[in-house]
Amino acid sequence: MSNHNSYSIAGSIYANYIIQSIALIVIMQFSVEISAQLKTDDVIGIGYVASGIGYGKILLMFIGGILSDKFGRKPFILMGMSCYIIFFVGTLFCHNIHVAFCLAMFIGAGNSFLDTGSMPALTECFPRSAGTASVLIKAFISIGTLVLPFIVTFFHAYDLWYGYAFIGFVTFIIINFLLLAPRKFPSKNTVICGNEGHSDYFIGKPNIFFEGILLIIMGFTTTATFVIILQWLPAIAEKGIGMEPIASKQLISYYSTASIISVFTTAYIVKKFIKPIYCIIILPLLSALTLLMFLFNLNPTMSLIVAIGMGLTAAGGILQLTLVVMQQLFPDRKGFAVGTMYTFSGLSFIVIPLIVPKLALINVSYAILVDLVVALSSVILGLIVYSRFKKVIDMNKI
Repeated sequence: MSNHNSYSIAGSIYANYIIQSIALIVIMQFSVEISAQLKTDDVIGIGYVASGIGYGKILLMFIGGILSDKFGRKPFILMGMSCYIIFFVGTLFCHNIHVAFCLAMFIGAGNSFLDTGSMPALTECFPRSAGTASVLIKAFISIGTLVLPFIVTFFHAYDLWYGYAFIGFVTFIIINFLLLAPRKFPSKNTVICGNEGHSDYFIGKPNIFFEGILLIIMGFTTTATFVIILQWLPAIAEKGIGMEPIASKQLISYYSTASIISVFTTAYIVKKFIKPIYCIIILPLLSALTLLMFLFNLNPTMSLIVAIGMGLTAAGGILQLTLVVMQQLFPDRKGFAVGTMYTFSGLSFIVIPLIVPKLALINVSYAILVDLVVALSSVILGLIVYSRFKKVIDMNKI
């Protein structure tokens, strides 16, 4: 398959991830306008609408993964794009909060279809640099999250109708759809090979019910490690350390910037020096050490170091690298790997807000302690997977 074709498919996939990240936060960013349109004036109403995203994502992620292995990647990427179009267009005409909730479920569905089609497609377009191709997704997600607040500020400053932004997003998706639709995708059975180009690297038979399940659980632990910091670091800094509210919220900007830097660094390191299997042990270990230092030094300087340190270690693509390891072990079940791992990753967004706030109310350092335990469990799971990985895979060939 030609390189040009691979790059144009990858370009469209990455462009989709900018829209995906915008869609995930667009309801909250334009909450004032959307609340007025739905005639709901409280935060709970708009929160209810936004929660539809989580339900749509969790319900379809697993099924999407299995079907993507069966029917190929392209139909699912195009279906994901169509779901976003339904959401953006539908919201413009929606005046009922329950209909809005259903439309938000289309964001979740689009998210699931896009992930279960795109992640395997990227590794199949670039089998020799699957780790790099997968980690770069994170950068494009960050672009969307960085750009949208500026768009919202511009619309507020000039008192423009938010619908124009939505029409802009739809136009972007339609153009991308038309560029991607005629492309021929690589075989869904393409095996990830190392820099040497070997695809016959098995010396044993991997066990989906042992290392497969451990990797799926890592989908939860690697995500939970950064979710706790992303959602709770400002509160920990403000309540536990006494930082100013503005300064504590700015910690997340440092965290986001560090995570973008980390994406490119990790992508480079994985391509040149370290195999993904080592990264899924080293990165959580670095996260755990950062959290351990924080636990014993709750001060403003340390919270800034933690924001940057966790951005670099926990949010720079560790989930994507864990996924690459699973796709290396189970090349014929790449979609299944994405579906199961991302379902567990999504669960962390539901479970963490149920547990951490209650602990943080008792003592702020409990939230950090939970995060430390979660990061260490990733390290332990990673080490067990590594011991199995060495037995079934010839390390010199990947």
